[in-house]
Amino acid sequence: MQKILIMAPRALACKLEEKLRCKFDVETTLPETESLCQIRAKIRRSWITICSFARDENLKDILTMFEVNYELKKYPGNF
Repeated sequence: MQKILIMAPRALACKLEEKLRCKFDVETTLPETESLCQIRAKIRRSWITICSFARDENLKDILTMFEVNYELKKYPGNF
């Protein structure tokens, strides 16, 4: 199972974890700065930032951005 790391405030991280845990091994942590949140994935033995977002961004937009960027990062030669 693919590992991802969600760096977001606790309430947002819980919502994202709930949506993504069926496909990914999810870990959560508090963000380094209050304004910038990220989702990172372990791809080819290194942590890569998949998407960055504001803490007040729409949940649906975050998930769409994550899904698109994840596919682009996971299979870079196919697009």
